[in-house]
Amino acid sequence: MNWLPLPSRLRRDLLSRRLRGRRIPASVWLQVEKSEPLLARFGQRDRVRLRMLASEVVWRTYYYAARGIVLTPVMQATLATRIAVVIHGLEDPARDPSLHWLRNWRELIVYPAAFKPHRQATRPLGGHPPGLVDHVDPVELGETSYQGPLVISWREPRPLNPHAVPEQVLIHELAHKLDMLDGYSNGHPPLHAHMDHQRWHDTFEAAYLHLNQRLEGGHRPAINPYAATSPAEFFAVCSEYFFAAPGRLLDAYPAVYEQLALFYQQQPL
Repeated sequence: MNWLPLPSRLRRDLLSRRLRGRRIPASVWLQVEKSEPLLARFGQRDRVRLRMLASEVVWRTYYYAARGIVLTPVMQATLATRIAVVIHGLEDPARDPSLHWLRNWRELIVYPAAFKPHRQATRPLGGHPPGLVDHVDPVELGETSYQGPLVISWREPRPLNPHAVPEQVLIHELAHKLDMLDGYSNGHPPLHAHMDHQRWHDTFEAAYLHLNQRLEGGHRPAINPYAATSPAEFFAVCSEYFFAAPGRLLDAYPAVYEQLALFYQQQPL
């Protein structure tokens, strides 16, 4: 349904009625507030909006439990809340509940722990004739594709270094989905009209090259070295830091932080 052409008062009344009917129950939301650290920086007014936004995410998402995990209402609401935190500055369900920024997925598959990827990876076999490959069967914490589901592990590993930033697998995979909205996975999502595409490209390219140079030189990286895998992974990892450890990202790559603040339309600090 296209909500915008309706008279504003009627539209507000219809949306208000719809959002009340879909709202995450208070008892569930209270548990999410107590357990989700990403909510710590939000005041009460923003939390009301996040509850509304997370409720819309729950309503539109098909949750699939893998390998026997039981997805309780609190777990579903927690995952939806993490998504809501990411799109908090991009979406306003009280004005338009279509969640346009989530348009290229509806399914969320949750494993209890690391899993074997749904796609088949291969690598060349050394010493064999060209064309022969060895099948690689690694395990992953998350994956996605342009029109495919988000696939994540519920149990994220604790970092060995107590000062390291815990991985935010769902944020990482959602960042890939946002990156893919223009049909490409290259670390350059569709930007807002007020943003400068060249500045985005130059900022991320310089930071990406800097990270790779530090790794090649044997220096300790300021962020997860997985970000050096590709520009797409750099954007996804930096998005994790932007929401989970914004101070760390600001110290390491302030220009990247600035561009992400413009894109996500938030200031976590």
